[in-house]
Amino acid sequence: MSKAQLQAFITKVNANPALKSRLEGPIDPKAVVALALEEGHSFSEATWSRHLRA
Repeated sequence: MSKAQLQAFITKVNANPALKSRLEGPIDPKAVVALALEEGHSFSEATWSRHLRA
């Protein structure tokens, strides 16, 4: 579920320039998870970190 939520969030970010601009540059994983939650997507910091390493 977490991976599916992450993929849905990434799709949303790629389609929304304003949202994408909030994720540019160095950003704390907690901030990414909080932003995703605001947008209705739930995943962990660990899931985000694994995505960045892939």
